[in-house]
Amino acid sequence: MYRLRMGLCPLLGAALLAGCSDRGAVTAPSPRLRARPAALVDRPYTWSVTCTGDALLPTMWSWTQNGTVLASSGVNCSGTGESGGTGVRPTTANGFTATLGDNSKTWTFDPAGPFKASLSGSVGGNIRHHSCSPFCVKESGQLSVDS
Repeated sequence: MYRLRMGLCPLLGAALLAGCSDRGAVTAPSPRLRARPAALVDRPYTWSVTCTGDALLPTMWSWTQNGTVLASSGVNCSGTGESGGTGVRPTTANGFTATLGDNSKTWTFDPAGPFKASLSGSVGGNIRHHSCSPFCVKESGQLSVDS
């Protein structure tokens, strides 16, 4: 009797093990894929300023978060031509402010998304009324930013 029990134990154990190790059966709930928010990271941006005229056209811009300046840059443009470059938009920036000569503007945007802005402005003489003296100069331009 003892030998019979000893012979059945390995056989019974093998049967139980085979029943528990069915690899096709789901033994635990599968993890659900969760939508993750887009990771906020610093984003590169490009800028360009095109100008025409005979004066100096100051151009400045700032990346802001709820009105607080995080980073700023600028360039002076004179004569006729174009300049441009690249920079990094801060991770948490949700606003942009630009000044081009006599014109300023502020934008707000989603920090996780793209951003584009364009602003024109000028400095100098009163061309509309032709009241400039012979020494009157004017410069006008366009700022474009793409991030």
